[in-house]
Amino acid sequence: MEENSEFVDLLEERRKDCDFIWVTRSMDPLLPHMLPPEAVYNRNKIIESVLLDTQVRFAIDTIAKTTGVRVKDIEDNARAMINEMASKADLATVRWLGIFITKAMKRMFSRIYINEITLSNLKKETQISQIQYIYVPSHRSYLDFILLSYILFSYDMALPNIAAGMDFYNMRIVGELLRKTGAFYIRRSFSNDLLYKQVFRSYINTIVSHSDRAIEFFIEGTRSRSQKSTVPKYGLLSIILESLLQGDVPDIHFVPMSISYERPPEELLFVYEILGIPKPKESTAGLFRSLSILQKPFSHGCIFFNIGKPISACQHIDTAYRKRKILHPSFKVPSSVVENVAYLIIESHKKNTVLMPINVIALLLNERIQIKPKEPYTFDSLIKDYQWLKSFFIKSMKTLMHEAEINNKDKIKQEILKSLKPHDELIVFDSSDTLKIKQRHKGLKLTNHSKIKGHLLSERTMQLAVPAINVAVYINPTLAFLTEIAFITATIGDNGIQKEIALGRYELLRNLLSTEFAMRPIEDKILLEAEWEKSLNILLLEDCLHVAKDSIFPGNNTKLFSILHNVILPFIDVVYVMCNLLLEWTEKISDELTDRTILVEMQKEVEKLMFESKGWCQHPYCLSLDLYSNVWSNLLSQGIVTAQEHTYQMDKTKLANLIEALRELPLQRPLATYAEALPLIILTSSVDIQAKL
Repeated sequence: MEENSEFVDLLEERRKDCDFIWVTRSMDPLLPHMLPPEAVYNRNKIIESVLLDTQVRFAIDTIAKTTGVRVKDIEDNARAMINEMASKADLATVRWLGIFITKAMKRMFSRIYINEITLSNLKKETQISQIQYIYVPSHRSYLDFILLSYILFSYDMALPNIAAGMDFYNMRIVGELLRKTGAFYIRRSFSNDLLYKQVFRSYINTIVSHSDRAIEFFIEGTRSRSQKSTVPKYGLLSIILESLLQGDVPDIHFVPMSISYERPPEELLFVYEILGIPKPKESTAGLFRSLSILQKPFSHGCIFFNIGKPISACQHIDTAYRKRKILHPSFKVPSSVVENVAYLIIESHKKNTVLMPINVIALLLNERIQIKPKEPYTFDSLIKDYQWLKSFFIKSMKTLMHEAEINNKDKIKQEILKSLKPHDELIVFDSSDTLKIKQRHKGLKLTNHSKIKGHLLSERTMQLAVPAINVAVYINPTLAFLTEIAFITATIGDNGIQKEIALGRYELLRNLLSTEFAMRPIEDKILLEAEWEKSLNILLLEDCLHVAKDSIFPGNNTKLFSILHNVILPFIDVVYVMCNLLLEWTEKISDELTDRTILVEMQKEVEKLMFESKGWCQHPYCLSLDLYSNVWSNLLSQGIVTAQEHTYQMDKTKLANLIEALRELPLQRPLATYAEALPLIILTSSVDIQAKL
């Protein structure tokens, strides 16, 4: 970043001080929810309040009547649930954990940049306001919630009530330690458990209204293995908004926080998970084994923690809704309101993503492999292209980047070399100054094939897919800015196309891939056209396209056009291949169509296509199970596939029409397939990666 940037390195002062003296300093953590003393509930009072809640009592009585179980036994069960769930904040525990976490952070990361001005403004607001604050970070790593807590502790702010999964609760010692840092535990699925559902709802309403600490949760639900934003989950958000509807708090401010990792700690695990190899089960022993990442200093580069503008819930839940709640107690927050707030948070995450040099390098490398496989990047040629593409991101896309410098070649050179250091297990310059990819896959020891979520891929495929998807994981953050303009490049052929047809094709791709890219659904044609025109204008200004009369034609900037087109191609290919597979399911496959079989058969089909043709699905990222799941979800939401008991049925007419529309897209295939090109720039790595199932 520039010297006058609002981002500051959190670790700079920590490297000067004694860790023990710092964590044990005198402090009075700022409590962001200002309440009169009598309105603040401690843990015991929260538990009792939940057990006396009207809806919880109604659930207890209903279960007693329908099952014949004694009320006392059901009450004991409810008390056990809330004790399992409730957090237990303890500053002493936070201090002692702070010593270890500080040392780990200083060892793993070269810098942790925080948007200090925004954080200071937030801190000031909490001192003069009685509203409740909800911290909503993006979710890119298990480290996210530790990182946020560490930042808040560093700035003398109270740690929030943190929504956590039961995987952590079940970890010996660690589960209770996390509870004492503010974690409250949620079972993954409880929609069919009336008692737990009401206990959980009451607990959330109580801490929204009567806890003087903020609340933290991940709107995406789980970590994004792809490092892209994922579609929001609405459950916890809707319960929080319910508290405002009931008038328990004057307002709720959701604070989006974008976390950008130069190298996420789970980098290689994500690659294998995308391919269907399950992650190791969370355990205390596993946590200690993972400490091996501390062996190499600064091995994970830097982190950017960027705080977005708070989103006021009151702007979306007006007094009319509150009056309706008073008249009709069963009235709920409309789903459209919940969806709108959720996507505002996701859009803030995207907008405030900070791109790293590795993201630009990965995008360029992906293009070079497919377009000029026999001309790998030299250092000089990479500097030239990097400088150009970085300038495009900063100037045309208004993207925040790790370093703002674009004109000084010497600084750019140092920036590239510095950025590649944390990635020397993946991308390196060889002795001839040529950019190479290391082969990170060294074989898998599979003790239980049944745990694999997809198809059992061959070693040949894994050798190709692991390094390619590893690179793609670093490309994906750029898609927060490129998706819309990339869609347009897939709709314009060499001979041009009428604007109306181009807009229709854009709408098609947007509808099919909105889940994959966490894009807000748009039904209003005027809003859709406005979004399209905004993206079109960027491409016109970049000379990627030009308009003549009522048609759009490719422009002179074929370099940018090709990068955008090729980066979106794997996603379109997967939609096409899945639709074809579904249309021919009964002829090709005897198995019943289920969520699992579609994943297995898609991976099997893509693996075959990668080596047998030069058409659809040539990029190894087409093997992604996450991508299949998102496309499958989209086909279900559009009614192209419908659920029937334990299987699914296809609307073959809709499928055939969709396939025809995708065939009409003027897609241009790269000169080389990954199967042909990647071996030309692969180095054998000394890193031995094994997964034991």
